[in-house]
Amino acid sequence: MRKSILLAMLLLLSVSSANAALAPLNVQQAAINTENPDQLTIGFDWFHDHGSSAGSETSSDGFNLLRMDWRHSLDTGIPTRIGMSAGLSYGTTDSTTGDSSAFGFSNIGLSLEAALVDEEDFALTWYINQHFPMVQSSLLLNNTLRPVSGRNAYGFQTGAEYTISLGDNLAWHGDVGYRFDVPDAGATQHSLIYYNEAVWSGEDFGLSLGLLGNTVYTDNLGTDLRLVPGIIIPMDDMQFRAGLPLGINNDSPDIGVQASIYKTF
Repeated sequence: MRKSILLAMLLLLSVSSANAALAPLNVQQAAINTENPDQLTIGFDWFHDHGSSAGSETSSDGFNLLRMDWRHSLDTGIPTRIGMSAGLSYGTTDSTTGDSSAFGFSNIGLSLEAALVDEEDFALTWYINQHFPMVQSSLLLNNTLRPVSGRNAYGFQTGAEYTISLGDNLAWHGDVGYRFDVPDAGATQHSLIYYNEAVWSGEDFGLSLGLLGNTVYTDNLGTDLRLVPGIIIPMDDMQFRAGLPLGINNDSPDIGVQASIYKTF
């Protein structure tokens, strides 16, 4: 595994080509494009985790059967971008004491972003994200990337997105923010989000390598840290992206699969 990760990093840093920059899988680009103001992502996610405690084996799976994220850029004095996200989810838990499952809507997300720096080689954007309760079962949140915990949870997140150009074909995208979630029952959960993703843009395809982390400080719930190698394939005016999230500590789900179509217009 370590040799494979090192090889992926070397590919990202050493291969050269001449294609336009491709979009990352899990980090929002900081640059606000007002020439093609709309971004649409339609995706699917699967996350799996297995564990044991006190002699009981538990296996959980979370599916975003349909994940949609739409962003629209506004050509104002300070470039801004608004967005909305929604989806359908399915979650299961199997254990020696019984099985359960749930199907329903994901939370509704609304976002506002404002460009602080919007240069060709460096972009820095401040943002606010809010997630409004739609989830009626915590099973729908099994192993999800963002630390939304508990049914009927309202979430608020603010921070900064940044994109650094490291050459004609390599870009570094990041997202650092503070988040809190207010579940229907239990204490408000305070979190630190730190997402990073490098994207190499080749002539016919691209490679990405993400390190996605969030630490929930409330009740010592721990740190979810995942490594996500991925591939990006441009198709005319769209991009197909696929990734393989790998949990790298005990608080992270074991494995997952992500696939999405990304389009600007």
